[in-house]
Amino acid sequence: MMKLLSFFITLLLVLPALLSELKILNTPDGTSRPAPCALTCAGITKFNETGAYSWKNGIGCAWKNVDMRNCDFVTAPIVTATLRRPYTFGDEKCPAIFLLTEYKTSFRVMTVGRAAVTDLNRNKCDVYWTAIGYHC
Repeated sequence: MMKLLSFFITLLLVLPALLSELKILNTPDGTSRPAPCALTCAGITKFNETGAYSWKNGIGCAWKNVDMRNCDFVTAPIVTATLRRPYTFGDEKCPAIFLLTEYKTSFRVMTVGRAAVTDLNRNKCDVYWTAIGYHC
């Protein structure tokens, strides 16, 4: 009886995942692959990352590379990103961003309007992102 109950509980937990479908209509490079190869990958790139993934000053803006290597995409995915900071009271804000480049292993965001690395770090502006693409 317990094994049968365990089976039904497992089935109830797994069934929604088996029945769900991710459909990709088009991609940045125009490739199309089988539906089972579709993958959603998401993450947060922290404001205080160092090296190649730290905030960098541009001319009147700032930019940041975001690492997606662990997603294992085979082509450049569709990426959506925004900046977010911890909720606190005050006037500090994170600026808007746009995607500058996207590759299968990384993408780059740039701030809209004036922004400096010191402000982004002081305000703890993390990049929250979601990527949808193919892994096979």
